[in-house]
Amino acid sequence: MATLPGQRAQFTWSLNQYNLAEDPENRAYFAKSMAKYIAAAPANGFTPEQVTQGQPYPKAEVTQYLTNYAELDQTSGITEGQAIEQLAETVDTSDVLKIGEGNRVVYAYGYQCAPDRLKIGLTEGDTLQRIAAQIATSTPDKPILKLEIRTHDCSSLEKAIHAILKYRGLKVEGGGKEWFRTTREEIVKIYETASQNIQQL
Repeated sequence: MATLPGQRAQFTWSLNQYNLAEDPENRAYFAKSMAKYIAAAPANGFTPEQVTQGQPYPKAEVTQYLTNYAELDQTSGITEGQAIEQLAETVDTSDVLKIGEGNRVVYAYGYQCAPDRLKIGLTEGDTLQRIAAQIATSTPDKPILKLEIRTHDCSSLEKAIHAILKYRGLKVEGGGKEWFRTTREEIVKIYETASQNIQQL
């Protein structure tokens, strides 16, 4: 029987493979694979949104395959267990610090080749799947997850951390809106200070 974590992992694995694929034939194969998991969601008791977790994916290309179920059935994909395993291997979690409470996450990850930079993002789903979905052919090496902050309001917390780091002049220009020259320790201090101030209100 299909599980939501497994279906999410299969969709994310397909998205990751799509992002890594360089030729149109492979990209089409993994677009069909994503369509397959979206199409199967209702039959498994889930919504397509639960399976995709709001991740950006090539909707126009995937949607064109949703009408041809026979073609989707021939897309073998990957088992739930294999998808979960492979996504876990995509991200280095050997030095992650996990703090906070809640069912949403603000995370920070970076790369060994650029130790002074971290990407600070949010997810209401699985952190590893979120990071894996962002990996493309331009990824310099294996992403290293440095921090997971569990919270009830990941959007407000992410915005607060971004705003403070931007105010300090630590935003990486041209690197996307979520990349900063910072450390895990600095992010934790911002989080702890914000939490204390909120509790005192």
